[in-house]
Amino acid sequence: MKLFRKNKADVNPKREELAGRIAGRIIGTQSRLAAYLNSRTRHLTCRRKLLLLIVFCLLFAAANLWLLIGSITH
Repeated sequence: MKLFRKNKADVNPKREELAGRIAGRIIGTQSRLAAYLNSRTRHLTCRRKLLLLIVFCLLFAAANLWLLIGSITH
């Protein structure tokens, strides 16, 4: 009885190659973006980075709270 068995799909080499190229481009873009962001924040102290993170979190928390309250009241 094959009730709980998964069917193994055939692997298409062209699709695997395409998936590899797409993944490579994504990883390359992520690496370039990470290097750019690191160069932009290299001069910041640890304390200033923490302060910016707290401000960022508070801003987005306030925006989410505003949207939540707006959806409840309307």
